[in-house]
Amino acid sequence: MRRLVAASLLVVAAAGCRTYPPLEPVRLAALETDLGQLLLVGFEGTEAEGNQAVERLLCETRVGGVVLFARNITGDEQAGRLTRALAERARACTGRPLLIAVDAEGGQVMRLGAGLTATLSAGELGESNDFTLTELEARRIGRMLKSAGINWNLAPVVDVGYNPANPVIVGAARSFGANPLLVTAHARAFIQGLHAEGVLTALKHFPGHGSSYGDSHKGFVDVTTTANPEAELAPYRTLITERLADAVMTAHVFNRALDSEFPATLSRATLTGLLRGELGFDGPVVTDDLRMGAIEQRWGLETAAVTALAAGADILLIANDRLPDGGSAARAALATIQQRLVSGRLDPERIEAALARLRALKARLGDG
Repeated sequence: MRRLVAASLLVVAAAGCRTYPPLEPVRLAALETDLGQLLLVGFEGTEAEGNQAVERLLCETRVGGVVLFARNITGDEQAGRLTRALAERARACTGRPLLIAVDAEGGQVMRLGAGLTATLSAGELGESNDFTLTELEARRIGRMLKSAGINWNLAPVVDVGYNPANPVIVGAARSFGANPLLVTAHARAFIQGLHAEGVLTALKHFPGHGSSYGDSHKGFVDVTTTANPEAELAPYRTLITERLADAVMTAHVFNRALDSEFPATLSRATLTGLLRGELGFDGPVVTDDLRMGAIEQRWGLETAAVTALAAGADILLIANDRLPDGGSAARAALATIQQRLVSGRLDPERIEAALARLRALKARLGDG
């Protein structure tokens, strides 16, 4: 743990507070055209046609991906129609494929609407101690997603569930268990099952949400005294080394031992120092929802968006684009990112690296 903290603090010291020289007009224009690609955004409605909010997301904001929830899906046929329309419109407006994501962990976290065939939770799979069953269940989930036109599953959860009082991971049966070796083995099988069906994955929630006594959906969560890095980082170490981590999703948890100011999602020490430096992850980092209470209540969406990018995140997840005043959360975040770039308060090389990782992820979709 001492080595992890030291490495993280070195990253923070090196970063400091700095400004960057003005960008050449051509480079700035190229970046501004692509900035929307850094956003993964949820919307309201079950159809793309005639949905002006979706049209603005795909063709004005030019988002790189959308995330679907039960509010978007009423059945298999409708889901396929929706995702085809989304992908076609995004391709027409941006010339790029669209990431279409969902939380399909199994059990109660299956954001695919009513009528879906029941699936086993990570908790149930962990208790079975049957890795073949886990892979088969993941393949079944993967087939559901592919048939619905979904290409990215924001799963598996690799949180080590050693705190029985944890409400959001352990209490919801979202962890494979309390043993990091078993969590790793089940996560490996789950990933292999999804990959067999052509679906991308994301390990979550880095660097670990299984020890918390709170729920970051609702507010600030401090794991300083409960985190166990040796156990919680073990699945990431192994799966990253095995090149099975398509992406890593952040946790909105605060750990003073890693960063005295920011939770993981906004922490350069955690994302760049620990995840990139110590663990060697070179793929895309996607934030958990920036509109969750742990983030939006303290920092606000716009500040959180630029802080997460500066910290080392590549894709910003905004689960609901609609703001209370009817405005677009994605547009608000994008405007702040653009302003910080123009004013020299956001490193253009950091943004270019994020865009490169996003392109590499999309290249694995198999549709261009």
